[in-house]
Amino acid sequence: MIPEITLTFSDEQKAQLEQAIQREIAHQVATILSRLPLPEVMFTFPQAAKLLQLYVGTVRAYTQLPLGHPRRMRYIDCTGSSRGQRITAAELLDWQRRNHADTLQESVFMKIAERRARAASRRHRSTTA
Repeated sequence: MIPEITLTFSDEQKAQLEQAIQREIAHQVATILSRLPLPEVMFTFPQAAKLLQLYVGTVRAYTQLPLGHPRRMRYIDCTGSSRGQRITAAELLDWQRRNHADTLQESVFMKIAERRARAASRRHRSTTA
């Protein structure tokens, strides 16, 4: 048989104990919630097109490009129909990063080509003058 133990606390001790229990519960809840994955933000094709300033058809075409293509956009099929296809926010950001790098690279090549063209035209003018 287990002996019964009775504890008595003053009002101040009860208040301190209650606060300590509430702090521990809040800490445990925060720990559990921090381990849960955050819900993924998803966009429909029209929403993604609006965010990227593209036509909806262009976004749909990007989802059909071959694997490994830099403009390919991955999507998640949520319902089995085209109306249920969603693009995650992470995929939109990744797509922008990949294609922004392409834009930067193209602009660098354009600047180099323009410099060469100017240099060639200067050389041509100096030889004809």
